[in-house]
Amino acid sequence: MQLRFYGFFLFYSLSISILFAFCHCSYYSCLFLQQESAITFRFKNNIVGSSSPKIIILYCIAGVLTGVLFAVMYRWHLDISLFPKSFHLFVIVAALIGCMEELVFRGFIQDYLKSTNGLLSILFSSISHTGYKCCLFLSPAVTTDINIGFLAFWTFIGGILFGTIKHFSKSLLPSLIAHALFDIFVYAGYIGAPWWVW
Repeated sequence: MQLRFYGFFLFYSLSISILFAFCHCSYYSCLFLQQESAITFRFKNNIVGSSSPKIIILYCIAGVLTGVLFAVMYRWHLDISLFPKSFHLFVIVAALIGCMEELVFRGFIQDYLKSTNGLLSILFSSISHTGYKCCLFLSPAVTTDINIGFLAFWTFIGGILFGTIKHFSKSLLPSLIAHALFDIFVYAGYIGAPWWVW
C-alpha cells in the first residue's frame, strides 16, 4: 500500500513538474520572440474575433465538421463504433478541458505570436500543444499502451488545422467548438475520468 502511494505521488509530481517546465519554456519563448513587454488577452477580440458574423458562422461550421471528422477518425483507429452509443457526464469535463487547451495554445500562445509571424504562431502553438500531450503519456509510471507517434502526429495535424481556422477566422470560437466536439465524441463513453485527467 505504501509503495503504491509513493508511486502515485511520484507519477503526479513528475507529470506536474514536466508540465510546469514545458509551460515555462513556452512562456519564455514567447517573451523572446515578442518584443512587447505587456501581454494583453482581450476576451471579446480573441474569442469572438474581428470578422463579420457571417464569416465566423462559416468558420464555426468548418470547426464542427473538423471536430466531428477528427473524432470519427480517432474512433475508427481504436476500432470502436464511429459514433458513441451513449453520453456520460464526464463529457462535460472533457469538453471543458479541450476548451482550456484552446484558450492556452490557440488563444494565448498563437495570439501572442501572431504579430511576429502568422505561420510561426500556428506552428509554435501546434508544437507546444503536441509537446504537452506527449508529456502526459511519456511518464515512466504510465502502464497503458499508447502509440506516442500516432498521438504526436495527429495532435500536431489537429493543432495546425485548429490554428489555421483561428488565424483566418480571427476568432477563437471555431477552434473551441472543434476541440470541444472532438473531446465529446471521443470521451462520450467514459463514465469517469481517465488516469491522465488530474
